[in-house]
Amino acid sequence: MFKHRFIACFIALSCFLAASTILHAQEIRATVNVDFAPGFEINEQDNFASFRQEIQAYFNTQIFTGKEWKNEADKILWKDEPVQMNVTITLLNGTQTSYYNATMLVVAKRTLFGTKKQSVTMQILDTKVKFPYQRGASFSFQPLRFDDLLSVLDYYAMLAIGYDLDSFYPLGGTPYFQKAQQILQLGANTQSQYMSMSVDNGWRETAIEPGKISRTSIVGELLESRYNDFRTLNAAYYLNALDFLGDKPDEAKATVDELLTKYADFKDKLPNRSAIFQLFFDSKFRELADLFRGYKNDKVWDKLKYNDPSRTIIYEDTRTGRK
Repeated sequence: MFKHRFIACFIALSCFLAASTILHAQEIRATVNVDFAPGFEINEQDNFASFRQEIQAYFNTQIFTGKEWKNEADKILWKDEPVQMNVTITLLNGTQTSYYNATMLVVAKRTLFGTKKQSVTMQILDTKVKFPYQRGASFSFQPLRFDDLLSVLDYYAMLAIGYDLDSFYPLGGTPYFQKAQQILQLGANTQSQYMSMSVDNGWRETAIEPGKISRTSIVGELLESRYNDFRTLNAAYYLNALDFLGDKPDEAKATVDELLTKYADFKDKLPNRSAIFQLFFDSKFRELADLFRGYKNDKVWDKLKYNDPSRTIIYEDTRTGRK
């Protein structure tokens, strides 16, 4: 059962819905950085003089949710605080046709109840961002039309909103994960004029390796019913634990300790490795290590190492005080 703080969040979110039938609040507050990989042509960098500002303005001014969702409180919850996002785009190389390969790191955060502290809800590195670009391009939100660059931005905007809402209400982000899936399907079925269908641009996967993190595996697992319990645990992680760190830190830590047992139980039931299970600990390992620094129950470290074995050294160093 979720504690009374969830009820307060629910009332606040529902009240905002009722007041937002006409006016739309800012949905995403993004900070965008653009880097150039070593070897990226100097003369090509001039083409990106306004790129950072254009991407940042796109995230910060679009209405990604759409009016139809904000008027149906029984289908989706929303809130007044924008989703906090940090986006780092690293340009790897370009061509004479102004077509570029890049990576994009997307980190979404939300503020913990009653504090100014923020917790990462989503952290994903996409290494298959490929798009054409000319300086001064005009960006507009058209989710039903595929665009090599904007569809990637839209996909991660929907994921960030969905992850954010999942942290406020069990399975609350489902409509936005569905929208991300629609964008994925659009990308998979659309022939880009800049590349052949055989080029791996992150939209098409014929054989998905279990546990491999990709656009396809992320939304596929998020919308698969077997992962509903996992997503519900993630809601409890916030609503029953982190949101109490400000006034009941010991109780909050004990709750996370209990949840780590439930995460391990969920992991045991999985037939294969999971992309979103790994993404959770990718975004949480530092937070969890710091949370339990000096914690009296040493068994919590065994749970962390079992759930997230690739970071055993980090957990051990934190437990012993070496870091």
